[in-house]
Amino acid sequence: MNSSSKVQQITRMAILVAIIFLLSFTPLGYLVIGPIAATTIQMPVIIGAVLMGPAAGGVLGFFFGLSAIIKVLTMPGADPFATLALAHSPFAYLAVCLGARIAMGLLTGLLAEGLKKLPFLQDRGAVVRYGAAGFVGSILNTVFYLGMLWGLCAEVISSYYGVDLGGVGALVMGTAYAAGIPEAIVSCVVVAAVCKAAEKLPFMFRRLA
Repeated sequence: MNSSSKVQQITRMAILVAIIFLLSFTPLGYLVIGPIAATTIQMPVIIGAVLMGPAAGGVLGFFFGLSAIIKVLTMPGADPFATLALAHSPFAYLAVCLGARIAMGLLTGLLAEGLKKLPFLQDRGAVVRYGAAGFVGSILNTVFYLGMLWGLCAEVISSYYGVDLGGVGALVMGTAYAAGIPEAIVSCVVVAAVCKAAEKLPFMFRRLA
């Protein structure tokens, strides 16, 4: 890889990382749809994974998780539950934040590569491929994050929400359904639109080796 390609890769990643942090630390990270606040922070990760491959998705997922950790450390009042989870078990909370987001980015990139090999999802069908990756990637984000919270921080969830440990699973699954589906629909539309528009700027988005 020549120096020009390296500079382009760094520039592309830096743009998406900047967007992740912008969304994380501003109200732009949550799109209010009636009573539901759909998280949008996963979208730059998914877009990078779709356009630049699984490696880029994993790196962007790491920065997604890092932004959450920095936010809870510098703005503890912004997310009382995250502050409590971090205080209860720092290792578990770090594993949830980083592990869930890195896995989401990697798997979304692999999914996008798999879908790209299907003939009917080429050319005009590409927008369907982008939308599917956006939808599934967002679902993966919800499932991995809430699933790891359930597995590693069940006691914190029980204490914070005042439910028995036996009821934590139902609470987590209910939250995943109520918030995860709207987020996935929004992600489907946004990722499809952005990736389709990016086809006109191929020099901006190339696979990260």
